[in-house]
Amino acid sequence: MANFVKRGKSWQYEISYKKKDGKYAKLRKSGFRTKADAKAEAAEMELELHKGYNPDMKNMLVSDYFATWMKNYKKDEVSERTYGCYRDTLNNIKKYLPTTSLSDLTKKDYQEMLNEFAETHAKATTKRFHTHFRAMMLDALDNKIVLNDVTRKPVIKGKVETKKASEKFLELVELKRLIRDFEGRLDPRYTSPYLIILGSATGARFSELEGLTWDDIDLDNQLIDINKTWILNQGFAPTKNLSSNRIIDIDNHTNDLLKNYKKEQKELFEELKIDNESNLVFFNYRDGVISSNAVNKELKKVQGQLDIKQPITFHGLRHTHASILLTQEIDLISIAERLGHKDTSVTQEVYSHILDELKRKNRPKIARAIDNIYHFESYKNCDIGKNVETNFVPKLLKADTV
Repeated sequence: MANFVKRGKSWQYEISYKKKDGKYAKLRKSGFRTKADAKAEAAEMELELHKGYNPDMKNMLVSDYFATWMKNYKKDEVSERTYGCYRDTLNNIKKYLPTTSLSDLTKKDYQEMLNEFAETHAKATTKRFHTHFRAMMLDALDNKIVLNDVTRKPVIKGKVETKKASEKFLELVELKRLIRDFEGRLDPRYTSPYLIILGSATGARFSELEGLTWDDIDLDNQLIDINKTWILNQGFAPTKNLSSNRIIDIDNHTNDLLKNYKKEQKELFEELKIDNESNLVFFNYRDGVISSNAVNKELKKVQGQLDIKQPITFHGLRHTHASILLTQEIDLISIAERLGHKDTSVTQEVYSHILDELKRKNRPKIARAIDNIYHFESYKNCDIGKNVETNFVPKLLKADTV
């Protein structure tokens, strides 16, 4: 039962409630113009308390709650790189909301923070920041720590974006030149050329390729089992998510290249008495597992020598692989599975620029396909002409009567 007290010209309510530890505490709020206003909100609050609302944490700083949420739900569940993105979000929350508690945060505050963040960040970065923040807020709602979702339907702004990473890919003729050059550099002592060629042929992420052991490669059936990653200075780690665990086919040329590489690597390691304890595919005879920076440096150098106008990073090989499959009209489900996307919606979003171009090119094909429905005379010369003309066409003509 709530108590009401008039303080000066305004009213205050006070509600006694039982905390999770069994002890009782009081919840107060003042500033109501009339007693009726105080009673109305007190009734709503008592109902929320009955539903499980937890006011004990409402004064917790937004940044502190995000740090706890991130540790409980994201640590060891996402890749180190992705977890680093959550750390960036935490640092930005500390920057823009240094003293704001969960209970004090309003929808207006949140929109103003997003607007300020967007002044110095691209729209995609602002959207990612919002996605992280909203996930935390929904958790606070589920735990009855806050009562309202202040992150619902904000306006996402941002600076004019440079070319998206997914738009940075090589044309087929450029990729062929790049592969040809690196095939001339194949040497079991150096892993960069093999990594770059296999990245081009599979679309796999860098960490996924570095996590491959020879046990993961079935050269007889031309299959690669991607089931883990390798994090530099840490070792084996889980893949980015469950859908990243996948088995992909490889072509004859890539399979032959891997067969030769395996044979030559074994001979080299036996000669130099190198212990590849983890049986890693991409193990450098001198440095062990090399960094992505080292591979990107080599990739940049060769692209410069080949006068490639818009050079890419190793991750750009993944986008190049996907763009080639899309332009060859491989279905989205197959591409999504090959890339380890959770579903085709991810593929559609990342490669929307290519899909838009394919839609444009396919419009005449669609028009011709539909137009052909109305060319009934074309059935007359078919082997099944009479059946189609007498059975199918009349039904089509009478479709408007159904």
